[in-house]
Amino acid sequence: MVDTILYFLFSFCYIVLFFFSIYVVRKNTSPFYMLFLPLVIAGLIYDNIMIGIGSFIGEGDTLHSLSMLRFWFHALFTPTLVLFAYGVAKYSTITWAKKPVAGILFLLTTFALISYETLETISQRMEVVREYGIVRYTLVGSSGPPLMVLIVAIILLFVGISLFRKTRWSSVMIVGSAVSIPIPSTAVTNTFELIFIFSLFLTQRDLVKIH
Repeated sequence: MVDTILYFLFSFCYIVLFFFSIYVVRKNTSPFYMLFLPLVIAGLIYDNIMIGIGSFIGEGDTLHSLSMLRFWFHALFTPTLVLFAYGVAKYSTITWAKKPVAGILFLLTTFALISYETLETISQRMEVVREYGIVRYTLVGSSGPPLMVLIVAIILLFVGISLFRKTRWSSVMIVGSAVSIPIPSTAVTNTFELIFIFSLFLTQRDLVKIH
């Protein structure tokens, strides 16, 4: 029951972040790249809501179909954080971001990651998981660490280092992912994901504010 409450709480936080992110983009003259952050947040809203209501819907075709959208949103939306990172770098007038080849590389990387995740999603099967009061479907059949998430995190960290003190918090997710929390909950570890997305929102807000 605690995990269910936490997932609903995460959903609420992401909804608030989504509207604030849209507000920041609309209120100020922002580059197109800044819109990719609320797109990713929208996917996280759906993801957390679906996990939260899984125990109420129960195992079956309905939850199976709704869960499939979770994985497609993850595959199609999350890689666009690479373009968001490029937008942050370019908007901050970092030297390497001004070069046309940089934009091409970031764009190709995004398409490559989306293609990779699409193939991964298609090739894997869904399996129901019940733990800590949560009923959800997960993809099984892959091996090794989540390559796409790792690459996105490295790119964001690279841009964060380029911005020095402006976005030094972009390394939070990498540190958080390595921390093991001895609490009987799967939702608690998602706190690091929320902190990470919140740090990206702060980056978006502060960059837009100073221009």
